[in-house]
Amino acid sequence: MIKPGASVEPVPEDGRNRRRANNRASIVSAFLALVREGVMMPSAQAVAEKAKVSPRTVFRCFQDMESLYREIIVALRDEFVPRAYLDLSTTDRRERLSLLVANRASVFEDMTPFRLAAEAHRQHSPALSGDNDFLVAMERERLVTVVNPDGALDAVRLEGLSAVTCFEFWLRLRREQGLEPADAAQVMRAAALAILDSGADAGPVTEPGKMMQ
Repeated sequence: MIKPGASVEPVPEDGRNRRRANNRASIVSAFLALVREGVMMPSAQAVAEKAKVSPRTVFRCFQDMESLYREIIVALRDEFVPRAYLDLSTTDRRERLSLLVANRASVFEDMTPFRLAAEAHRQHSPALSGDNDFLVAMERERLVTVVNPDGALDAVRLEGLSAVTCFEFWLRLRREQGLEPADAAQVMRAAALAILDSGADAGPVTEPGKMMQ
């Protein structure tokens, strides 16, 4: 029992922190949903309406766009990086390349609105610029892991494969050439296999294994 006049320690109040975290998550989800719908750069008002919060809450949770970009990058990596996992138990180099192309066609298609939105603002954002560098390096590293972990391919073929399996090539097929996703994937696969087969047969991969995300 508390005696009259005795001081009472305040109960730790974390409700405000929980609400803030929930609001931040809702704002990020709303931003991503709007980009997915084709809005290149959603306004604070549009994000607030989508997240069912006030514009003031948006600015309270994210003091500037850079802090919002950083959180969006984390959310996108959580969504897309695990999707780049491939079972590489096969040693057939052509089969491994075909698996990579099929995977990239699916991932690139879903990533397109986000990468286009990021490209439009990358020059003014260290976070977006750094994320682009990360994605380019990841594309290259995983290509090597898939088709050249043993170093059997020459530099010319490896660079050619890098060019025709990258996001920019996918975007050209889809946007400039107007191909449907299935057709674009078929063209990417044909181009990649043609480059792989253009030199001496490198044989099966001698260092098979699973590529982890």
